[in-house]
Amino acid sequence: MVARCVRIGLFALLVSLTGCLEYGEELVLKADGSGSLTLDFTIDLSYLEEVSKALGEQPNEEDFAGPTEEEIREGLKVEGITIKEIKLETKGRKTRVKIALDFANLEALNEIEGFGDDRRILFYDEGEGMVRVVYSFDTTDAIPADELDEEEASDDPVEKKITEVTKRAREAMRFRSRLVLPGAIKKSNGRRDASDPNASVWVIDSKSTPDKHKKLGRGKIRMMALVSRDSLPFVKALRPLPKSAEGEDDEDEGERKR
Repeated sequence: MVARCVRIGLFALLVSLTGCLEYGEELVLKADGSGSLTLDFTIDLSYLEEVSKALGEQPNEEDFAGPTEEEIREGLKVEGITIKEIKLETKGRKTRVKIALDFANLEALNEIEGFGDDRRILFYDEGEGMVRVVYSFDTTDAIPADELDEEEASDDPVEKKITEVTKRAREAMRFRSRLVLPGAIKKSNGRRDASDPNASVWVIDSKSTPDKHKKLGRGKIRMMALVSRDSLPFVKALRPLPKSAEGEDDEDEGERKR
């Protein structure tokens, strides 16, 4: 599981939430459709080491290598993307990665491998001059749910150890996202940012949001914010509100107001 997150492709790793990292981001969207994305996440490959030992394997040091700056730059070679900063800090089995970039438009952002596949930003007509912005993040591939089912674990000591390590990895998962829109956010299903009326924050961890935390790796995180239609002039057409609470399909993602 943990080794796979290093090998499945650089930016798929960067924008996937897995049990081997703490993930944080800030997405700033401007009135012309351009913006910036800042990523700050930590990969902890000590879980891989524990699983390898439980299996009686002797992994190579290469298996514990995190992404390199060259790999990151290669994964970000997209027209309309400008890299502002790449910083890597490695200590033991942990690698902290910081990336800051500007995007010319959402189309350019979606061209980054792993972003357009796992995420989507959609705009719905809320009525009365309001727009519902839904930023969805699919975490389905983060940690397969069957790897975490303790009830189905056998009495085999190796499987028990792997289950225990996987459970610990899940408990350590932490997700934080800050969304800044080009207008005051009237309402959201996240937390208001006291420092900026245009921003909202979503934090998911095992202690403060245990119910939401259990869903990580098992579906989509949907971050919803209501803003004035006038603040989004680059959006030429709005989608009608979805008929169901979660949206009927991938083209109709959204979340009804509680």
